[in-house]
Formats: sequence, C-alpha cells, structure tokens
Amino acid sequence: MLAGLAYFLIWSPVLWIEKIEFREEFRDYLSDTVLELRTVSEGQSLNVLSSIVQNNLEEKFWQFIPQKSIILAPYDKIEEDILESFPEIKTVVVNKKLPRLGALASLNKVAGATIEIIIEKRKSIGIWCQIEEMQSMTDLSTTTPDEVVESQNQALKEEPKIKKCFYIDKEGIVFKESPLISGSLVLNIFSSKKQLVDLRSEVVSPEIIDFILTIDKKLPKIKTVTGPSWQILDFKIISPEDLRIRTVQGCQIYFNPTYSVDSQLKALEMASEKEIKENWPSLEYIDLRIEGRVYYR
Repeated sequence: MLAGLAYFLIWSPVLWIEKIEFREEFRDYLSDTVLELRTVSEGQSLNVLSSIVQNNLEEKFWQFIPQKSIILAPYDKIEEDILESFPEIKTVVVNKKLPRLGALASLNKVAGATIEIIIEKRKSIGIWCQIEEMQSMTDLSTTTPDEVVESQNQALKEEPKIKKCFYIDKEGIVFKESPLISGSLVLNIFSSKKQLVDLRSEVVSPEIIDFILTIDKKLPKIKTVTGPSWQILDFKIISPEDLRIRTVQGCQIYFNPTYSVDSQLKALEMASEKEIKENWPSLEYIDLRIEGRVYYR
C-alpha cells in the first residue's frame, strides 16, 4: 500500500507539472497594495524564466527521484535562481495548482498539474551614482578652518566625478546599470563608496531614500525669493547627517536627514520670506542642518 502511494506521488505522470504560468504583480507606489496581475510579456526574459524553471524540474534527488511532481518540485530553489538571475525582480511567489479531481480519479496522464509564478519587479525612483570621494587638502597644518570649509564647499559645487550609475528603488537597492541622465526631471542621487557596488545591494538606507523623496515632492512647492519654485538638479549624500541639494537656481541647500524633513522645509520657507530675501542675488548656500537654525551665505 505504502509502496503504491510512493510510486503515485513520485513517478506517476498524473502529478507531473505540465504547465508553467507567469504573472507580473503591480503594486501601488504609496499604499503598497496590489493593483493588478497580468501575464509577463513575451520576450527573452520570459524564455530565461521558463528555462530556469524547467532546469530545476528536470533535476533529480539522488540521481533517480524526479522532481517533476507537483509534490516534490524544488520551489525554494526556483525562487532563488530567478532572483539570482534577475536583480530587477524584487519578489517571487510560486503557487501550486493541483490536478483536477476527475483526472486523479481516472488516472488520466494529462491531469493539468500547474505552477503559477508571480513576480514583482523593482520600481525605479531615480538614478544613484557612485562618485569619487572628495579630495582632502594636502597640508592641513598650513590652512585655517575657514579655508578647509571653503575648499570643501568649492568641491561640492563642481560636477561630481562619476564611477558608475544604477537604477535605485525606494528601499535604496540598486538593480540595473544606467547612464547618468542630467536635469531636473530625473531624481539623481550621488554618494561615494570605496568598495565595488554589486547589483541587489543597498547603497542608501531606506530612511534617507524616504527623506529624499519627501524633499523631491515638497521642495518644488516652495517659492524662491524671486518667485519661481525651487528646482532640484541632484542630491549628494555626504554623510548620514549631511544631505546637499544643487538647484537650478544655483543655490545649494543643506539638509540633515536625522531630524524632521517637514520642520527643515518650513524653516526654509520662513527664511525665504525674511532673512534670505535681502541676500538672494549672491546666495551660495542655505544650511538647515542644525535644528532650529538657518545659516546662509
């Protein structure tokens, strides 16, 4: 009896997986709820996905036990191999669809065992670029603190020296190489890292990404002294407490991601109506990094 059951579960074609279905899951960016499922479009990616699944199903335990059965299929390995092959895929879920009861009862060889593979792709929020670290001054013993600060500020005004750029998602994970796309219509984030950057690695913390996205959304709603709203060119992460923004207007704005972004934006808005207004023509930067204070030059 047990031998017959084992044969049925392992070698009987009734339980062999005969169909593989792929679906792509789309989530709402703000609420993170599922909006729809739709079939993955045809193309090279779909062929590679199918090959990954088929290769796993054709493997055998101990060289002789087939893994084609819907009971024994290596689902974890399928998920792992898909994620390894496609850094742009965020999650993989494999659903089993057992054969029809009528087919099982009749021991029909075409029973219709199916697995459905649902993938969710990472959604790019912008481009992250690895830049060369800012060069320190060669002889600090002969320079004053003001000269050091001036040298650093001058370096920050210059165009960053790009090593590599990648698409980045809201979790701060890079998943595909990208060219640098300059301009205020694309969210560009720069930071320096000594080590090589691998796909699927976190290069910016989710907290700083959330901080950046809030600024990207709310800063353009604040008007400058001359009337037009602020327009962002790029973000540069100097440290966890130091985030700097270059604007189309030519003025840099320094933020501190470790405290409330709304309070810093409010301080900027209030200062724009009073102190900054008189110094606008020659304004180089606005520093909001110290809570409750606004510095400018």
